Amino acid sequence: MRPALTLFLGRFVWMAVCAILLAGCGGTPTQGVRFMTDFASGSIGTVTQQDGTGHTWQLALRDDNGNPWLPNSYRTWWHVRAENLPVGQPVRLTFSRLGFPYYFVPVYSYDGSTWQHFDEKDVTLVPGCVVAVPDSCRVEIVKAFDQPTAWIARTFPYTTADLASFLGSIAGHPAVQVQTLGASPVLRLPIQQITILDRTQLAPKKTVWIHARTHAAETGPSFVLEGLIRTVLADDALGQALRSRYIFRIVPMHNPDGVDLGNYRTNGSSLNLENLWRFTAPDVYLDADAPLENQLLNRFGMVPALQDAAAPVVLALNLHASNSDPDTAAFFYPHFGSDPARYTPAQQNLWSRQLAFVEAVARAYDGRIEQPPAEGGAGFLNTPFPETWWWTQRQDAVNAITLETVYGRAGFDHWVTQADLRALGVAVAQAIAAMDSPAHAALPTPPSPLAVPALTPAYRLPFKPQLYRLERE
Repeated sequence: MRPALTLFLGRFVWMAVCAILLAGCGGTPTQGVRFMTDFASGSIGTVTQQDGTGHTWQLALRDDNGNPWLPNSYRTWWHVRAENLPVGQPVRLTFSRLGFPYYFVPVYSYDGSTWQHFDEKDVTLVPGCVVAVPDSCRVEIVKAFDQPTAWIARTFPYTTADLASFLGSIAGHPAVQVQTLGASPVLRLPIQQITILDRTQLAPKKTVWIHARTHAAETGPSFVLEGLIRTVLADDALGQALRSRYIFRIVPMHNPDGVDLGNYRTNGSSLNLENLWRFTAPDVYLDADAPLENQLLNRFGMVPALQDAAAPVVLALNLHASNSDPDTAAFFYPHFGSDPARYTPAQQNLWSRQLAFVEAVARAYDGRIEQPPAEGGAGFLNTPFPETWWWTQRQDAVNAITLETVYGRAGFDHWVTQADLRALGVAVAQAIAAMDSPAHAALPTPPSPLAVPALTPAYRLPFKPQLYRLERE
């Protein structure tokens, strides 16, 4: 990326440009249908009316921060408020310049709060998408709306206001503490950490670290966290067991600038925070040129957890969402493998622990987790990911792994819902509770590191090797 182009193009500047051009970005110039993005996480590029009646529109997705030098694959998110829709009359909306080639069903709302998917019959992925040719990737929606105002988005939005509302709902629990690690670099929004520590349970505890929303519009993890946190806080046997054995340190929104600015993948300076956890071993702190958001999580969240010998970190979850085929379920990226010719004993041990955890989540989620590969590889060590940092600091003592939620059917007979994602959070909590049980042991692995894993009762879907190609060395 060219350094000059990493400078932030602020929302006010962006809206001013739109006001001058009178096309897209924040509204349309006619007194008929208008498309607005003047709210947190709102995003669209150029809007073009394609007929004389105002019933046919093309809405081109914008690049994060309006930065044209970002990869095409970063162009995924949109969130608009359509006003003055002709009630009861079909409107054709073509969203163009998609950064992915998969069929999907967007969502809409009449109040900006309660969301539902469009009917599949109303949504068409135009054939011939080539991501390298942005205008070739388009999805068309034809719908007669029931109300004159509708919010339309790629998937369920989850903004900083939604997070604040959730935090307010759990603030009264005696085990919950919310602290601010620092302010985001552009909008000066709080980057917060939730600590769940039950001080009435005096037994020794271990620590679970979780962070989410590194990529701004990957909203699925926010609903997963809601399900997980409410399970941990519940006054039932599972919640009490989790609180008696673990401290949870959770950063629910790593990239609030990107969230409120309507970005998909980057922060307010067009940086992909995921692969910029730059550090120089053996120093536990990130390098000075690492992004501020990463430095805040590292210095005030991860390092204090790492150095708490009384409650050692045993699990570090990195929550994301993946653009993928609609029949792909949620999946994990495990690391290393079982081949002693390629992997050290510590690497083999981490691999076994990760397979056991993934299977535990799958069993708790009725098999709706993709089968892990026969080998994860060590390629992640070549890039400064958070898992790379955890491995360097504690090796196999910390099970550091990424969970990818998805936008499609996710193993269900319907398009994945917010309730389904919260249920995945419950399944993750159940798998955490099982980590110390005798059944949570190393699983047998295929004799060949290149073999396809056999379908086990824990998994209901066929193995999909294409999901794991990026993890190969």
